[in-house]
Amino acid sequence: MNGKPGDDPALDIVKHGVSVYSTEVDALVRELAKFMDFRRLQDLLHSRAGLSVEHLRIELQKKVRALRAEAHDRGWEIEELE
Repeated sequence: MNGKPGDDPALDIVKHGVSVYSTEVDALVRELAKFMDFRRLQDLLHSRAGLSVEHLRIELQKKVRALRAEAHDRGWEIEELE
């Protein structure tokens, strides 16, 4: 893996702007990148590699909600991240 398109889903979506899963799931990945260390985001996607796109969407929506709530509780200006 050297960072070229096709090497890693997180890199493809966030760094290269390539569509990987679906419009909605890719948007969730970009939102997660605002809240998570990039390596952690990569690990999250790799650990869910066997899921269908629909199940991945559900999992990522839950993660986004949890991280947004945590950020809000810590006083982040969430609206600026959108």
